[in-house]
Amino acid sequence: MSVQASPGEALRVEETVRRAWEVELPDRLHGELVDRIRALHPVLEEQFAVRLEPCDSVAALQYPRGAFYRTHRDAPRRPDRYGLYRRAVSIVIFVNTGRPLPGASFTGGQLWLHDVPDAPGGILAITPVAGTLVAFRSGVLHEVRPVEAGLRLSIVSWLLASVEPGRGRSGRVPGRQPRR
Repeated sequence: MSVQASPGEALRVEETVRRAWEVELPDRLHGELVDRIRALHPVLEEQFAVRLEPCDSVAALQYPRGAFYRTHRDAPRRPDRYGLYRRAVSIVIFVNTGRPLPGASFTGGQLWLHDVPDAPGGILAITPVAGTLVAFRSGVLHEVRPVEAGLRLSIVSWLLASVEPGRGRSGRVPGRQPRR
């Protein structure tokens, strides 16, 4: 989400960058989703070779016809209050399925990951399949293509690199390389 604000101003979403809306989840469902992502921490830490803080929140997004999220990175441009760039892993969970797959409830809305070496043209185009979780480094350039018909639903979360003594500013374990 592109958010613009000056000191003392209210935040506003830049709709030329993102046209999608957050949906409030019931507390119980929110808690269950956070718990399920927390259960994946050992796998995610191994995959990305980074120590992660426990997941503490998720967001539900809806993309109706015409909605999109332009090419962006989830990693922040500015450091957090500790002077660190800690957003490390981005997670997208697809709630429903997109066309041309069987059982689809919308058209368009693919997740595109850019600069993927083995993908045609460097773009990995992911058609949403209900129940699928996609995790990628928060610095990866990505976008949600415009929804042409129907309603695309997804759950998103961002995991922060842990700040621990003996680790680099990113939380990366020294000398350990991420798996590909």
